[in-house]
Amino acid sequence: MGHRRKLDDFIDESRASQRNIVFPDTVRNARAVDVFLWRGSPNPPLVQRIAAWMFGLTFVGLGLAFAPLAVQVLKIDGSWLGFVMAMFISLSSVMVGIRMFRKGFPRRTKPAQN
Repeated sequence: MGHRRKLDDFIDESRASQRNIVFPDTVRNARAVDVFLWRGSPNPPLVQRIAAWMFGLTFVGLGLAFAPLAVQVLKIDGSWLGFVMAMFISLSSVMVGIRMFRKGFPRRTKPAQN
């Protein structure tokens, strides 16, 4: 009887630990990450701060790396439309990266006014 109880506990623990990797919960967790990266948290844990900084720096780096390509489009093709579109993508990526990077810092909460 005790062996069966241990087996049931093991199965319950396995299901609980795998709950985050099966379909409905992965969507819920992904949404939570997206909300944090876009809206932030008043007091994020250290791991969320580091993740926000890494994602933010990645977007900023990609945006800055894309800017010289926009200049190359203008030099080689002489296409102003291509240049403007590439710069728009570059600047958008940099702005999103800055926003994500800033979400890695704790925010001051406004005191309640009576």
